[in-house]
Amino acid sequence: MRGSEDNAADVRTPKSSKLTLMKNTFRNSLTALTLGALFSTSVWAATPGPGYVDFGKFTPTAGEQFVQVDINGTLLKLAAAFTQNEDVEISELIKSLQSVRVNVLGLNDDNRVETTTRINEIRANLDAQGWKRVVTVQEKGGDDVAVFIKEASESEIHGLVVSVMSHSGEAVLVNVVGNVGIEQLAKLGDRLNIDPLRKLDLKAPIKS
Repeated sequence: MRGSEDNAADVRTPKSSKLTLMKNTFRNSLTALTLGALFSTSVWAATPGPGYVDFGKFTPTAGEQFVQVDINGTLLKLAAAFTQNEDVEISELIKSLQSVRVNVLGLNDDNRVETTTRINEIRANLDAQGWKRVVTVQEKGGDDVAVFIKEASESEIHGLVVSVMSHSGEAVLVNVVGNVGIEQLAKLGDRLNIDPLRKLDLKAPIKS
């Protein structure tokens, strides 16, 4: 009996298994915290930066997809810390951000006109407020996409807004406050476990 007890006491968890467990625990925790942010409005500890855009509140439509993710502050710092060893570049990006908001609304005959009007109003307001429209896509029978940036200087931006009216029947709004590139959004969505952001297929505009 004593021998079997000694053998049991000698069992150790490999370091690689511990690291994997920590990563999985973080991803599960981040997913839970992200889901906890759905259908809620964040409380800002400080005045939002110049890259912040208030999309207002959205109401779910019966039978249609509805997603709202609003992440800032402590959760972004936590995500940056846990991605430091995997991807230093994306970790530094997350650490520099103030907030990430994503809204996805399924469209049908009940909300299509209202949602389209609202997104067009948001775009018009961004134009009027001096945001730079860097991507415009309007395909007949396809997607309607507009991407805006709020420039801080020639090499830095305050924030970014993505607005999509998809041919598949959904509207997507994204606001990232901080110096983020369009080409980084999908990777950012992957690291923060935000599926709508992960699926965005956008390319940075070619500078002339």
